[in-house]
Amino acid sequence: MIFLIFILILITKIIIELNCLNLKITKKYILYNLIQGLSGLGLLYLYFKSLFNLSLFDIILIFISIVFLFHLCFYKQNIHESFNLKLKRKYFYIILIALLIGTLSEIFICNFHYFITYSNKPINVNLNEININKDEAIINNINQEIKNVYVNLNYTNNYLLHIDFSDEANEIFLETTSQEITNLIEKSKYLTIHPSGKVNDLRLVFSMNIKDKNMFNKIVLNPKVPLFFNTIRCLIITFIILFIYFLKSNSSLYKLNFKNFKQLKKLFVCLLIFNIIIFSILGNKALRSYKGNDVGIYNELVESFKKGRTYIVDENNTEKILNKLKNPYDTNKREKTFKNEKNYYLWDYAFYKGHYYVYFGVIPVILFYLPYNLITHSYLQTPFLIYLLTIMTILFISLLLFQLIRKYFSKCSIGVYILLDLLLVFAIGLEYFVKFPDKYSIPIVSALMFTFLGLNLWLGILKSNKFIKTKLLFGSLSMALVAGCRPQLLMGSFLLIPILIAYYKENKNKLKKKDYILSIAATIIPYLLVAVGLMYYNYIRFDSPFDFGANYNLTTNDMTKRGFKLARIPLGIMMYLFNPINFKNVFPYLVENNLSTNYLGLTIYESIFGGLIFTTLIYSLNLFLPKFKKIINSKLIYNSCLLMLISAFVILIFDTQAAGILARYLSDFSWLFAFPTVMIVLAIENKKFKYKEIFHKILFILIILALIYQFFYSFCSGYDVFKSNNISFWLYFKYLIEFWL
Repeated sequence: MIFLIFILILITKIIIELNCLNLKITKKYILYNLIQGLSGLGLLYLYFKSLFNLSLFDIILIFISIVFLFHLCFYKQNIHESFNLKLKRKYFYIILIALLIGTLSEIFICNFHYFITYSNKPINVNLNEININKDEAIINNINQEIKNVYVNLNYTNNYLLHIDFSDEANEIFLETTSQEITNLIEKSKYLTIHPSGKVNDLRLVFSMNIKDKNMFNKIVLNPKVPLFFNTIRCLIITFIILFIYFLKSNSSLYKLNFKNFKQLKKLFVCLLIFNIIIFSILGNKALRSYKGNDVGIYNELVESFKKGRTYIVDENNTEKILNKLKNPYDTNKREKTFKNEKNYYLWDYAFYKGHYYVYFGVIPVILFYLPYNLITHSYLQTPFLIYLLTIMTILFISLLLFQLIRKYFSKCSIGVYILLDLLLVFAIGLEYFVKFPDKYSIPIVSALMFTFLGLNLWLGILKSNKFIKTKLLFGSLSMALVAGCRPQLLMGSFLLIPILIAYYKENKNKLKKKDYILSIAATIIPYLLVAVGLMYYNYIRFDSPFDFGANYNLTTNDMTKRGFKLARIPLGIMMYLFNPINFKNVFPYLVENNLSTNYLGLTIYESIFGGLIFTTLIYSLNLFLPKFKKIINSKLIYNSCLLMLISAFVILIFDTQAAGILARYLSDFSWLFAFPTVMIVLAIENKKFKYKEIFHKILFILIILALIYQFFYSFCSGYDVFKSNNISFWLYFKYLIEFWL
């Protein structure tokens, strides 16, 4: 049946070529189609005979590449003419060329092991002759040149394996490094070794004990490595080629004006879809395999609310033990006390006057968890909510950039717009939340979502005279809700000041006294309502309207005695902003920075993989903001940039003092560095000057470097938490990138 479908596709192709490309039936054309037809039938034969590790989709992709390759060979002149006929046809051929290069790269470069091992003479190891000792399997008396080894175990879990060998230069086993092996990736079972001359003995060392020889399915020395065609890698290579082609410094996209571009809305939608797809690939697989609690801390609070209380009850009654302690916040004393107890206390809950409380923001519980539970009678899963909130945040970030350019930087080119959109979406730390979809991510990502929604509504009052009070009201409500998610992000509310000043200046002749009063009311009332609710909630829990309870947290240190220490500030600024990136030679190539300090006191520190300025070099423009004042030439934009940078440093200092130096806290203020950077770039782009192409080249390089860092950072985490939560996903990309293994 599939062969019949293939013949029909080939006939359809011929009809299209004859009608659309005006090709004629000649001997050359018959030969051209004959070669393509035989190639396609040959690929289908290989697929059904399972000679290669190829899927049907891989076969189709290779065949399309072959079709275009022979079209290039036989009809160069036709292609050359088509480039001059129509822009759409030109881009069609560019995409096909990129796909061809991607396919050929995948076959001949990423699968070079297939070609260099094609002439190998495999040696099947007699499993009865191997010696097993706990976690080792030794193969003696080989006395041959061995280039690679295939190991297939009857073992479902992932494991580590390193191959030691004695050879002509090493009488005693030369120890090598470990490789991660998974049954889900056949390529991982082929290991290349580099001995000196002939190998005498081989030792396979596993990360688990070998019970008996039945654990081995097969061991092959010098196997022929199959052709592992990776469709995703092929498409990634194709995309990279297209990305470089369309966004290089002399690209025509930099000549297209944002204001006059007719396909602007379509471009916005395409960018949004692309961003969502990337986050779905990097994040959604992690979410589906995330081993989190089905109930979780937020759903526990839902149950408490339904029972009319604000505290959490521990079924094991550990509250009584904590009440007996003189200081329950003393971590070492608390751990020592519970060491001999049957049940452990509730880690990272607030404990106050004999009760456990949730100190994380209550707004996500009220708006998301509680309604979901009441409607569906089931629990909303935190990983799924984080994914949705992240996608919504991406949407509002893209909308905000769109509004800013349309209102103030309409001379911006389409090329710069695309680059800046990618920078904002991928360089403010949103990928952290989808790879760590836990209770700690909810407050920050929900606060960011409400912040960008509020800013969009506020900025909307400057471009239209319609629904001003409504936009102010709901914008203020959205920004006020931030207080119930992540209070320090309320600093973003100060951006309303320059927005309102600009609005009143633009409309001072139109506005009446009544309009001023209504706009002020629309701004203040939402904040007052949310503040009253949160203050009451805080008071009935912690006896103070201003206490959110974070200090009573049962965590790694006594937060009630943490205090404000000036000496912590330089350390926080250095680690969060200026700490260099450390590299290693294996995937994902980034190493977490160790905390080096002369601060003689308690400092909380978790994995940071480089300071913000070093990981995203383009953010260094913010350090020279006063120099760009004349270029920006807008008080609203300049004052907004200044406010954001001041807010960023305030939040950075607050986070350092209140909790410490943690990777997820970067997202509290990284966006406050990103948007001023974007507005500086847009201000430069809006000006006419001689070296525009050089500016585009530098911009392209800096943003590409930032995106490359963010891609590899997506696979990093302290203590390998992300890797252990989703090892198969992590290993898939490891072998996708490190094709030389």
